[in-house]
Amino acid sequence: MTFFEWLAAVCRELGWGVMRAHDLLDDPRWSDMYESGLPPPQAAEKARRDGLA
Repeated sequence: MTFFEWLAAVCRELGWGVMRAHDLLDDPRWSDMYESGLPPPQAAEKARRDGLA
C-alpha cells in the first residue's frame, strides 16, 4: 500500500472524504505513522487521541 493509499484509508476510517488525504501528505506526523507500519484503523485511533482528528 502506498502512502497516499494508506492516507485515503485513514481518512475513510475517520469519516473524512478521501480527497482530504492530499492535505495530509506533507505532515510528518502522518508519514511517521505510515513508516512505523501502523494499520489505518489504529492510525485513526491515534489521530483521535493525539488531537489530529
